[in-house]
Amino acid sequence: MVMFGSRLYGKVDEIPGLGYVATKFGHINFVPLIPLEGWLVVAEEGNGWRGQAISMSGKSVLVAWARFLFIVAGLGSLLFGFLAFTNLESANAILLGLLGLACIGGLIASYKWKWVTHASPERALEIAQEAGISLEGIAQLRRLYAAPEPATAAAPAQPWTPPES
Repeated sequence: MVMFGSRLYGKVDEIPGLGYVATKFGHINFVPLIPLEGWLVVAEEGNGWRGQAISMSGKSVLVAWARFLFIVAGLGSLLFGFLAFTNLESANAILLGLLGLACIGGLIASYKWKWVTHASPERALEIAQEAGISLEGIAQLRRLYAAPEPATAAAPAQPWTPPES
């Protein structure tokens, strides 16, 4: 059975409190083939989404295709590496296994690295303006990105001194 249609792929440039950028692709069997349009997605509802169409993001398109290639190449190399191992071709099996692990690492990194997943302050403002966000909303974004990051490390422990009596 062949499934075709359009879906969002390439989730990138998340903007806290607003949404994220994705690309609507024409797909066959969930393989992203043809990028159709860019979207600022503000909510997901079941199989659909709400948002604003924006210009297409090259970053989103490349990330969608890269994630697909990481999956295909990673699973393929692990499978062929296993077959090489069973045929006692250990050098090929090791190389294919390493390639498979590198692809899996690349896939995980594409979902975890902030420079892929989150928008820079400049990009966030550009997306908001293109999506027609109000001046008040853009001012809130400017304040959000101007706020310092909260400290994640606790203050160093101080030596205990007994209270004076």
